[in-house]
Amino acid sequence: MKIIFKNTLVFSIVYILLYLLDSFFKNSETLFSCRYISKTLLSLSLLAYYLINTKQKDKHKKRLVVVALCCFILGDVFFITGNNGNVLHFIFASSLFIAAKVCYSLRFLNNEDFKITKLIPFLLFCFLYMSIIMTIVYNNLGSFFIPLLLYLFVVMLLMQFAYLRKSEVNNKSFWLVIIGVVFSMVADNIDILKMFYDPSIAYNKITVMFFHGLSQYLIIMGVLEESNKTEIVKL
Repeated sequence: MKIIFKNTLVFSIVYILLYLLDSFFKNSETLFSCRYISKTLLSLSLLAYYLINTKQKDKHKKRLVVVALCCFILGDVFFITGNNGNVLHFIFASSLFIAAKVCYSLRFLNNEDFKITKLIPFLLFCFLYMSIIMTIVYNNLGSFFIPLLLYLFVVMLLMQFAYLRKSEVNNKSFWLVIIGVVFSMVADNIDILKMFYDPSIAYNKITVMFFHGLSQYLIIMGVLEESNKTEIVKL
């Protein structure tokens, strides 16, 4: 069993197979309840892969990644029932996703000074992004206006800290994480538009899962690459 998690290629194949299984259950009315197992296995496999392969000596940083993945695991379970009309579970899921993204943001936080001018294009992008999303879904938000605004703010916070890693880590780690965060944003966008604009938008039964699963995979691979690089530099 351990060879699955020690070999990146083998694990990647297993991860893809678990994703395909979960995708099949999601699109099957009779087997949809099996997602509680398949989705949990998919997320747990990523957590196990991280724990077995990480060389991170900073316990705080390691704990943040573990907590983030655990929040995503629990959030996914609540989100499955939330999609079936259980509003309370949907709120729990959203709160757990926010907590997970905050943990990732803290994990990517660094102490390097940076010029505010470097952030101006990024801040403009954030303003434009949030404005477009809120404009599209505003009329259908109702009491979800403030929660969605908070969620989008946390999404942008994660993107900012992932972007600011550029001069702190090796290129491979930076690009894996930043692409993973972008894919996470794409999944969030489709999900938001599905809930508050058009329930059938962008083949969301497939695309949300695809971008979410791929984003988690890339972020964890990027974090592992960063820790491996740090160890090499120290040696």
